[in-house]
Amino acid sequence: MLKTFSAFVLVFILSSPSIYAADLPLTPYPNQLEPGEGVFHIDAHVTLEVSSNDVEDRFAVSLLASDLSSLDGVAADGEQGPKRIVLARSDSDEGRQILQESRLKLPPQADEEGYALVVTSDEAAIVSKTATGIFYGVQTLRQLLHPLRGSEPSPVEGLAKDPSKAAPLPVAGAESPLVRIVDWPAIRWRGVSLDISRGPIPTLASFKRDIALLAEYKINVVSPYMESTFAYPSLPNVAAPGGAITPDEARELVKYAAQFHVTVIPEQESFGHLHLALESERFQDLAEVPYGNVLSPTAPGSFTFIGKMFADLAEVFPSPFFHIGADETDELGEGRTKSEVGSEGYGKVYIDYLRQIDETLSPYHRKVLFWGDMGVQHPEHLKDLPHDMIAVAWDYSDRKSFVKLIKPFSDAGLETWVAPGVSNWSRIYPDFNVAKANIRQFVNDGKALGSTGVLNTTWMDDGEGMVNFTWYGLAYGAAHCWQKNVDDAQFNASWDWTFYRADDHHFVGQVKSLSAIHDLLNQTINTDGMDSLTWRNPMTPEGQRLYVRMEPVAHQIRLTAEDVIADLLANSSLARRNGDLLAYTEFAARRFDFLGQKAIYAKYIADLYAQAQAKSTDPATVHPALNRANDLIHDMGHQTTLLRDMYERLWMGENRPYFLGNILARYDQELGRWEAASDRLHRNRTIYDQRALPPLIVGVDPEDETD
Repeated sequence: MLKTFSAFVLVFILSSPSIYAADLPLTPYPNQLEPGEGVFHIDAHVTLEVSSNDVEDRFAVSLLASDLSSLDGVAADGEQGPKRIVLARSDSDEGRQILQESRLKLPPQADEEGYALVVTSDEAAIVSKTATGIFYGVQTLRQLLHPLRGSEPSPVEGLAKDPSKAAPLPVAGAESPLVRIVDWPAIRWRGVSLDISRGPIPTLASFKRDIALLAEYKINVVSPYMESTFAYPSLPNVAAPGGAITPDEARELVKYAAQFHVTVIPEQESFGHLHLALESERFQDLAEVPYGNVLSPTAPGSFTFIGKMFADLAEVFPSPFFHIGADETDELGEGRTKSEVGSEGYGKVYIDYLRQIDETLSPYHRKVLFWGDMGVQHPEHLKDLPHDMIAVAWDYSDRKSFVKLIKPFSDAGLETWVAPGVSNWSRIYPDFNVAKANIRQFVNDGKALGSTGVLNTTWMDDGEGMVNFTWYGLAYGAAHCWQKNVDDAQFNASWDWTFYRADDHHFVGQVKSLSAIHDLLNQTINTDGMDSLTWRNPMTPEGQRLYVRMEPVAHQIRLTAEDVIADLLANSSLARRNGDLLAYTEFAARRFDFLGQKAIYAKYIADLYAQAQAKSTDPATVHPALNRANDLIHDMGHQTTLLRDMYERLWMGENRPYFLGNILARYDQELGRWEAASDRLHRNRTIYDQRALPPLIVGVDPEDETD
């Protein structure tokens, strides 16, 4: 039975606003929270009680028991401890008693996924009507519980020897502040879209880890984005060897996700973005243009093709939704449908095809999601879509309003979801400043216009990105999905604890620092930290122009990146969990450092060589200048090799080998450029006989032609 709650001095009022307490690092922050005075203290043992026999409730409590054991040294193995943690359904005698004694009531909006969490000096109790609510209450309690800390520091290998910099040894036990919480989500479907079609395909183990972490932030949808990366039994020619999720893996993933109350929605392109499938000769009669990206609405076989894909997907993904993609169909009207588009108009041909896809999939009785970028351009035809289809408006900019992208669909009677993004695509590190502004405004506009879902997106456009670079943005999106409003300062203050279970704020500081590098680059060269900046050839005129423009901020980029690296090395031991994911932050910092170094060295090498050319009749000037230039070239080759090795380790720690060779080839090409520059310099020095030196900066690199 719940003990008295005398430590609270205020009557809990359900209509009161959320209180952002500095010492409560929670994400998402609860809808309603009243802090008390004092702590709930657990020693070496605690009693865990589950009022129902529901397997889902017992799974939730097993996650809590695992945390107590691994982070706090607390045994929750059935031995009766002096304190207890209770999970109770609201219709049970114990659940009703807990709510009554705490003077709490679960409002109607908490029926599906909401919960009450009451922590007194004697016990912590979670009450909900559903297993999902129990699960989410457990996630909040996991964040509230903090391990006790001893006074003796532990030795930390590879870090500073100063004992004050080492992490204190934990002692058995944990504490939670006293609180009363009533909580429920702002959005019904809170999702993440994971791009597995542009390069990296996570291993099954990585997928599972992603789902478990996302569920801690109360995400309930994961949608793998697929163009040709499912091993379709009915279309064996579509997927590349080693580059697909198998049906058995999908079944296992769906089963695993269900434990975490996560629905896996297959996001299968079925109109555009199908080049990797349509490059096969056997499918050329389906393509709008030869070897293109778009299925042609005038090809009857296209519906057979789509039908086969979704028949295979329906076998292993039992979610109530299909996502059919249908974005960026720019080729429509350029080939087989040219006459139809010319006579009927693009919008009608496009919308009619979506309607026919929906009809093709109707036997599966799923709601059909589609990207909204093309349909919103033709609002006059939206009324022709079946009203059980769901438009997913998307945009990744930091614009002030997204209403114009959402309202045409809701005005046409369609349900809407919104899709912001973490701004990771083709970038050395996500541009989280843009991502946060985009997520905040887009989700808030969606809430205001009645959107029922969010798909926060990751995209791997150039193949180099990985999910583990994006966690800060994914968690920020999850907070906006659950909370009515998000306080950025509170979210940042919670980041180190909720993700790494680390005290202090080192890791969020690193996120801010790396994001600031994007601003430096934007202010200087009008683009942020794109991967492509790394791969320009500095020994061409085009490359020289780019890096000379970048050079004024390159020193600050390097200093910022090196500060992040130093802070990581000194404080990585503070992470009680997910510490291995700090390697992705370190790699991003080292790559920014490399970019700054490349800009500085490109100019310095050119200046040294120009100095040698200007004094070509003076060997005492020429030889030292050429030697210094060659040393700098060798430095860059060495750094390239180090980055290549780090990247390969990170990739193989998260993804399948598929596609890795395409990215490593970029590092190999970069190394080859530096080696070629060294060879050219050596050749020029060999033929030097106190006459004019030939140019070192020569030729045009194809990758630089757009600079």
